[in-house]
Amino acid sequence: MEVLICSAKKPLWKRLFALTDKLLCRKKNRYMSVNTNLIANRRVLLKAVKKYGTFGSVIVIIDVGSFADWQSIAEELEKAVKGVKICLVSESDSEAVEAINSLSSLCGYVREKQLSEMYADVIYRLCSRLKTICGGIAVTRYSSVEKIIPYCDIYYIETVKQTHMCSIVHKNGRDEIRAEISKLIEELDARFRLARASTIVNLSAVKAVKNSEIFFPDGSSRFCTKKYLPELIPAVTKAEAIL
Repeated sequence: MEVLICSAKKPLWKRLFALTDKLLCRKKNRYMSVNTNLIANRRVLLKAVKKYGTFGSVIVIIDVGSFADWQSIAEELEKAVKGVKICLVSESDSEAVEAINSLSSLCGYVREKQLSEMYADVIYRLCSRLKTICGGIAVTRYSSVEKIIPYCDIYYIETVKQTHMCSIVHKNGRDEIRAEISKLIEELDARFRLARASTIVNLSAVKAVKNSEIFFPDGSSRFCTKKYLPELIPAVTKAEAIL
């Protein structure tokens, strides 16, 4: 998900950019990245939203004080890109009611004087909601979401040796993401378990288990270490896949 910041006021744009970048780094959220271009007019904004909207979702931060026609801009963005999310930054609350009543894409309304605390809450909520609605792992390219691999399609995830990447093996092939197994396992639901320090398996996708070898529908297999086998076997037994 790309975050585009739209303001004709360079100091405010810099502040919004720095705050967004800091929040996303702190959350270590690989689904979201902030665009480095200052977007100061309607034409450039629409072009950027259409570009990134073809790869994935887009969040647009609009400085209301820079655009008297902010409402028509927002409406145009809603028509141009399905799923665009808009956050308005304003010096007052005078436009809030109008925005809430007219914009289905509105995801936040932030008072400029309370930027740090209010803006952080909007971004954190979006991070959380994005993970929930995705229902899978996002594969990114050029800082945008290229596709989502649903949890139910995943067979296993393993570390790519001597890199900071993980390989996701699923029913439609294989993809790579930048992630650490130890942190990734904390984000996944209960169907995922560690088979070894470098491998996560999807229990619902296990076709069979023989001794310590785990077999998957695509014919591939992975070994489970003695450390994790006592936890994994009972869970797989429920799927009647023990040989």
